[in-house]
Amino acid sequence: MGTVFSDYYDSSSMFHGFLANIMGTRFDIVIIGKGKSETAEVWEKILSELRQLERMLNRFDRESEVAQINLRAYEHPIKVSEEMWAILMDCRYYHQATLGLFDITLKDFSKIILNEDQRSVYFSQKNIHLDFGGYAKGYALKKIKDILIEADIHQCFVDFGNSSILGLGHHPYGNSWKVGIKNPFVEGEIIDEIELRDESLSTSGNTSSYTKHIINPFSGEYNDERKLACVVSRNPIEAEVLTTTLMIAPPDKKKTIINRFDINTDKMKEYNL
Repeated sequence: MGTVFSDYYDSSSMFHGFLANIMGTRFDIVIIGKGKSETAEVWEKILSELRQLERMLNRFDRESEVAQINLRAYEHPIKVSEEMWAILMDCRYYHQATLGLFDITLKDFSKIILNEDQRSVYFSQKNIHLDFGGYAKGYALKKIKDILIEADIHQCFVDFGNSSILGLGHHPYGNSWKVGIKNPFVEGEIIDEIELRDESLSTSGNTSSYTKHIINPFSGEYNDERKLACVVSRNPIEAEVLTTTLMIAPPDKKKTIINRFDINTDKMKEYNL
């Protein structure tokens, strides 16, 4: 994990903290209306949570739990931690809810054999691995939201690299948190503005230099459309899962999938760029 910074501004009772590199991006948080010692304590809890999730879910770290599963689960069943088991159950649910389009194997979820008695994972086919790239930041936001609510924090803005965002309460000078949606193909162009109040926002899409990262598990092909998908939900995990799904879902399946999620459809947007 890279640089960690935090500061507290007494004149406005505002705390700002950021991590330069976590879960592959920058993390920022702004907390309003709480004392210095209270916010410092919350910040330490959030740092601890993010470090723990990085150790568990970063498949590029050979020591992480997911990397160890990917390395050995084809050889024999691997017992997993209680939290990893809960995550796998969650991912199985979202796989079913999205008609198979959300798939942490990026290939074939049916090749993951989950033994509920042993709480173990086995891959029934070679070259299967777990990738939580379309889930981890939403899950982290959900865990952070729980920390904030437990600390009785009602005004807060949390941002993972402008793509996964949580807004609790409202901006000090408004009745919501406003997030500008940037056109990734036109420098400086804002194509929309979305208001958040006790909601999370997830954005998925392509840029001119970054396209091969959203894959259709049925076809094995990467989505390369000039397109963005934005979803707002009170559940950060659902927002995260659904944006990736909407990038690849065929039109005839979208409505069925959307109806299974607790999202604000008025703020669900797709932009063809």
